[in-house]
Amino acid sequence: MRKMSRLYCAFAAALLLGACESSVEDSARALLDKAGNEYSAGNYNAARLLIDSIKTTYPKAYKTRREAELMRREVLLKEKERDLDFYRETIASLALQRDSISKTLTYNKDSRFQDAGVYTAPSQAMALNPFNSFLRASVKENGDTYITSLYRGKRISHKGVRVSAGDSFVDCNTPFLARSYKELGVYNERLDFKYGTDGGIMDFIAASAGPFKVKLEGSNGEYEYTLRHDDVLAISDVLALSKVLRAIEEARKMEGEAQRALEFLIRSQERSTAANASEDVEQ
Repeated sequence: MRKMSRLYCAFAAALLLGACESSVEDSARALLDKAGNEYSAGNYNAARLLIDSIKTTYPKAYKTRREAELMRREVLLKEKERDLDFYRETIASLALQRDSISKTLTYNKDSRFQDAGVYTAPSQAMALNPFNSFLRASVKENGDTYITSLYRGKRISHKGVRVSAGDSFVDCNTPFLARSYKELGVYNERLDFKYGTDGGIMDFIAASAGPFKVKLEGSNGEYEYTLRHDDVLAISDVLALSKVLRAIEEARKMEGEAQRALEFLIRSQERSTAANASEDVEQ
């Protein structure tokens, strides 16, 4: 009698355990079905969150978790494909903006010495300004942007530039390159500043109404002049183009990362499929 009682208890426990396992699987399956609906609707992030919750909420729903992992891989693939499409569309849209803005500028590239071409304004061509002192803007096609202080006259050895409009002004005293030479009895001085370390000169000119006064401060004197309207337009156009070019470069980096991630997922899925096929053959 005692033996029968023990057998009955064991049988009841097995039934109860099976019922619990079935209940856990059913609950996990309900979450997986919701994830499938989100996946079908293109809501990949929501689908992935639901799939991830199965592992933490129902750790013993082994069968459903295996199916959820397979769906998770599909979701990740779709997410990366979507990201890749987004970056490609973004680059195409930015390229249209680049082409529109660059119509007002001149593009030059000497393939012997330059990896990237340079955009400048036609009005700021050196050949058209042999005796002028002015601020010249340029941007490489990778988005690197520069402003150059060009001075012609009595030697002042200027090391800094101040641009003012009314009571407001900005200073820049951090050239990354300084050059000077004498030509036909006239001193030529040149300071090159890179955007971001230019003291905000380019942004100031693009955002302010003007007129702009430029003051060159040197160890042998100083020089002041009014920035020409054509130079203001040139700086504004180059700055606008530079923002688009930098955005294109950033989008290209993100596109490359998305492409590499997608290729990694595809390789991982191929390896997993091959491993499963091998197990089926062995069985």
